[in-house]
This record gives sequence, C-alpha cells and structure tokens, in this order.
Amino acid sequence: MDAILYVCHGSRVKSAVHSAIQFVKKVQKQIDCPIQEISFIELAEPSISVGLENCLRKGAKSVTVLPVLLLSANHAKVDIPLEIDKFQKEYPHIKIKIAAPIGIHKNMIELIQKRINEKVKHLIKPTKILLVGRGSSDPLTIDDFNSIVKHLEANLQHPVLPAFMAVSKPSIHEAWNQLLTEKNHQVIIIPYLFFSGTLMNELKDRIKSLPLEMQSNWILCETLGYDDLIASIFTERIFEAQTKELVTAIK
Repeated sequence: MDAILYVCHGSRVKSAVHSAIQFVKKVQKQIDCPIQEISFIELAEPSISVGLENCLRKGAKSVTVLPVLLLSANHAKVDIPLEIDKFQKEYPHIKIKIAAPIGIHKNMIELIQKRINEKVKHLIKPTKILLVGRGSSDPLTIDDFNSIVKHLEANLQHPVLPAFMAVSKPSIHEAWNQLLTEKNHQVIIIPYLFFSGTLMNELKDRIKSLPLEMQSNWILCETLGYDDLIASIFTERIFEAQTKELVTAIK
C-alpha cells in the first residue's frame, strides 16, 4: 500500500504549526492516496521518523516523502535525505521516494499576483513591490528566488525588489532603508512564505514602527497559504517522484 508523508518546516509559533496542519489537510483532500501523514523537520511534532513509522503502522509498503517547502534549500537537500537514510537502514524493505519541493513554477507566480490583487486592484508606476523570502546559504536557492522575481516582473510588467529575512543579500534591512528614502510612494510587501510565523510578525512590526503618515502606504500582503494552485503543484511533484522511480527501475 502506498503512503505520502508531508514534511513541513516547523515553527516556534503554535499558530504557524496549526496553519501548516490545516494546510496539509486541505491538500490531502486533493490527493488520491490511502495513507497520508504529516511531519515536521524541526520545532514541532511529529518528527520525520515518527511520521514514517505512522505510515508503516497503517500498512504502507512504499512512501513518497513530499517536502512542503517553497524552495530547494538545505532542508530539502540535506536534512530530509539524512532522516530518510537513517530510517531506511532500520527498515530496508520499505521503498521511500523523495519528491522535489515546489521550486520555480508558473502557478506560484499566479498565486503571488492573486495575493497582490487582494490588496491592490491596479498597480501604478511609482508603486514599489518587495518580494521577501527567508534567505539561504545555498546560492542555487537564491538563484531560484531571483528567477521567481524576474518571472513576476515579466507578468506584472512592473519592477520587483527581492529581499531576504536572514543570511542572504539584499537583506530586508537594506531593502527597507532603500524604500524609506522614497517616502511618498506606495510599497507592496509580499511575504514569500506559506504561513504566518516569526518572519511575518517581524514584517508587521516593521510596518508598525514606521511614522503614522507612512503606514497606510505600506501594504503587507497575506502569506501564500493554501490554494488549489499549490495543491496541483504537489500532485505534479508526487507524480514526478513516482514516475522517476519507475523509469529507473525499467533502465
């Protein structure tokens, strides 16, 4: 019997963990698989190993591990495979496939535009758009994020500034200071995050710290959250992982 294990990032903020669980439950309704479990990389339970054990306990003979991650950073490239390798040594008879994270996908560009349109119906030229990501020490992850910025610019036909909350450049601090020099312009901030958590709270606090006369011009969009556009990407990623396994077996 097949199973899918959704692996979320985890958070110290309980509401973010709750949001992740509710998000996955909505995705599960769109996926045709008899066994579907959830786990977290860190800061929340159940862990990846416990999630895999839950799949086995329900009768799974093969598991597709689906990273609920926007980009392929160290969590996807290192942390998740390490946990899978440990588990595989203990249960070598179980077939485990790891799907790719979302990465660069046209649906994500459409979803970002949807979040902007919820706040602003028409973009005018002086408006500044800031796309904010977590940041990563992996240069390929940053390249992917910058590629998303370029795709978004092309679709909107409007300049988009990238910024990162940690590690990467340009930092949110640098981008924020740059935007502060243009006091009369509207600023639209798009958090490239699944759920509200510590990073979203930091963005809210930054806006609250602005002078009152500026706050109404700085518009914070909602996090990406659940959307059918994302569910369809996950369906693709699961299919890709399972098909790749079949192709390898045929060869």
